Amino acid sequence: MGLDEDIARGGEAAQVLDSAVFQAARKHVLEGIEAQMRAVPLSDQVMHTRLITALQCWDALEKYIEQIKQTGEIAQFQVAQEEERKKRFRVFG
Repeated sequence: MGLDEDIARGGEAAQVLDSAVFQAARKHVLEGIEAQMRAVPLSDQVMHTRLITALQCWDALEKYIEQIKQTGEIAQFQVAQEEERKKRFRVFG
């Protein structure tokens, strides 16, 4: 993947993470898991394991989107650094 594509995907990921819909979904999912964890009897190990797995899956999703966002930010920084370097060399050229 090129820097331009990384930047574009990073921007899309940032829009997803910052969107009101995603924030509402995040709140709803996490509150739902938390409520179920509080309601499940301590003796129900299978359900506790499933809830932990659900929480881990949600965390993995968020981390993946955040990683794409950060990759785009790094790519944008690299492009900006390259442009700055080119400007400096134009002064001497």
